[in-house]
Amino acid sequence: MWNWYPPRVPANKKPKVAERSAPRGAQTVHRALQILETFSPRHPALALAELSTAVGLTVPTTHRLLRALHEKGFVVQDPNTKFYSLGPSIVRMAALVQGRDDVIVVAHPTMERLRELSGESVGFHWLVGDRRVCVHELVSDHPLRMASGVGNWYPLVAGAGGKAILAYVSDVRLESILAKAEGFDPVALPKALAKVRADGYATSHGETVEAAAAIAVAIRRTSGEVIGAINVTGPSNRLTAARLVDLSGALVQAGREVMRQLGHVETD
Repeated sequence: MWNWYPPRVPANKKPKVAERSAPRGAQTVHRALQILETFSPRHPALALAELSTAVGLTVPTTHRLLRALHEKGFVVQDPNTKFYSLGPSIVRMAALVQGRDDVIVVAHPTMERLRELSGESVGFHWLVGDRRVCVHELVSDHPLRMASGVGNWYPLVAGAGGKAILAYVSDVRLESILAKAEGFDPVALPKALAKVRADGYATSHGETVEAAAAIAVAIRRTSGEVIGAINVTGPSNRLTAARLVDLSGALVQAGREVMRQLGHVETD
């Protein structure tokens, strides 16, 4: 958290132009983020001139960036004072992060037990837009192991974690995701998702990483909304088809345990 606060300055004071420290293509993004980071508990609302001085940009440049941020809901402007403050999009994104962190805290003990039982890497893959990202992972102790890697993105149309998630998204969202996805069989994938719903888990062999196998179960909230998947992955010579079946019961039970703690009530 920032401990520096911008001073109150006269509106007619001309600010210095910021140095070009960011790559040219990313400069606008860096400048917009600078504006957002300027708001603080001490200064939750700021005038255009104050923001301009704080980020070291001209007033016209700062105004253009604020206008773009305003259109996307990242800032709002008081119609009377004309001061800017953080908008509803920031609140929405903060809620997503907070929710993710709560889920990880709940899931961690169960994931530890799964790693001990399977001997393989166990990860939590979070649904973000039309992809999934590994946000938490307990890596196997085996010298030869597979790991998703925290922060790495993966497609939803391939891999156990992706199919586990995709099997429970709404029809509207599924249609939207598939419209943008590439490299999947439009006939085989719906059948695979139906099997995931029937079995309660998804499996994969070399779909996203060669020589890797995985098994995953979807995690849903009280509303039934799917938010991610718990994924067990390892070398395919250890995680054979038979081994995946052996682990399926424990994984399905683990998923139910985590969802119960999140308030999800099974209806079937």
